[in-house]
Amino acid sequence: MKRLLLTVAASMLVAGAAQAQPAPPPPPPGAWDAGAFWRGAPDSPRERIQFLQDRINRGISDGSLDRHEAWRANRELNGVRQWIRRMHWEDDGRLTPDQRARVQARLDDLSRQIHWMRHNGW
Repeated sequence: MKRLLLTVAASMLVAGAAQAQPAPPPPPPGAWDAGAFWRGAPDSPRERIQFLQDRINRGISDGSLDRHEAWRANRELNGVRQWIRRMHWEDDGRLTPDQRARVQARLDDLSRQIHWMRHNGW
């Protein structure tokens, strides 16, 4: 019984010490901020599609996307456009909250792909 009590007390001591750790320091100025990545991006799916199209076009213009990467990103973006049109046709022109969330998730994935392609190449 003593051994069990000592084990429980020791585990509580270790758990308490782990929770008492200070928060990590803030990132240094100029470091990449994940929250800032979407700053300035619109909320509506149509506006976000245009936002991503502009990012693709900027990537082509400044050379950070090659022809193949731009084709791939545009193909995915056109697929999202067609998907939205199909959903509008099926649901009398309105996206349900669930459909809107799925569209936003797909646009998030595409945005991450564009970011990766522009910085790392495909």
